[in-house]
Amino acid sequence: MFTPSLNCHKSPMGPRTCPFPERGGAKPSGVWGGLPESHVQTFETGGFGMFMSPRIIEFMDGCSAITEETSLRDVLGEMTLALGFRQYALLHHVDLASPPDQSITLMSYDDAWIERIVRKRYFHDDPILAASNKRLTGFGWREVPDIIELSKRQRRILLEAEGFGLRDGFTVPVHVAGEYRGTCSFGSDRPIELDHNRSGCAQIVAMYSFEVARRLTSKGKAPQGAIPELTQRQLDCLVFVGSGKTNWEISKILGVSEDTVRKHVLDAMRRYNVGKRTLLIVRALFDGQLCYRDLLTKH
Repeated sequence: MFTPSLNCHKSPMGPRTCPFPERGGAKPSGVWGGLPESHVQTFETGGFGMFMSPRIIEFMDGCSAITEETSLRDVLGEMTLALGFRQYALLHHVDLASPPDQSITLMSYDDAWIERIVRKRYFHDDPILAASNKRLTGFGWREVPDIIELSKRQRRILLEAEGFGLRDGFTVPVHVAGEYRGTCSFGSDRPIELDHNRSGCAQIVAMYSFEVARRLTSKGKAPQGAIPELTQRQLDCLVFVGSGKTNWEISKILGVSEDTVRKHVLDAMRRYNVGKRTLLIVRALFDGQLCYRDLLTKH
């Protein structure tokens, strides 16, 4: 098993040089040009290696060798301790009382707390999970009141969690299009300093662990076929179909004939091999060809 150390390399900074040698030593621009002379390293001196602990790299490399849930639990447990936390929860946001097949629900929380979460159905109102829906990157639990407006029930959940060793923590959202929303949370029984080193490493551990869990839960599942290629005009029509517009309404909005709209939609249905407009929209959303925000704003 891994015995990670989270201390990054501390190698001396080299002279300012072009990060792209093939450009003949031209002065770097953008973020590179904005760095002081002492803060830019060459590839030869290992400038990019400074950002990654060798043990974190070992963890990342080792994830591909994990083939069993027990191994993932062991590795994630060790990494949780190495990060300075005590407990973890690697979860899809599902009904924990009756989790769907192939959903991810790995937790090292106190059994009594898990029982209470399920019995009182706290997973429906969990403030940490609710806050994760508003963020792309990880966040400390003390940030939650600034991310969402907490209800009385949510404040009670946070207060009760403290009695089970979950006083502070860090949560990483892991959302994949077409799948249940997910998170990886690390909990502590004491206040914990979330510097960039700790939070950055926690983000890596969370994402790689979740990807391993996804791989393990999808064993034996037929791989998803290629995403059908839709034209831009077909996508334009589908946005309005998904927002409830008729072919006639779409034709007026796009400035084309009603028959043209009908043909675009039917062709998209053929490419997806579906017979219902509703299923077409579901499949296009699942594949990321449509965005929920676009559908709602066109309503």
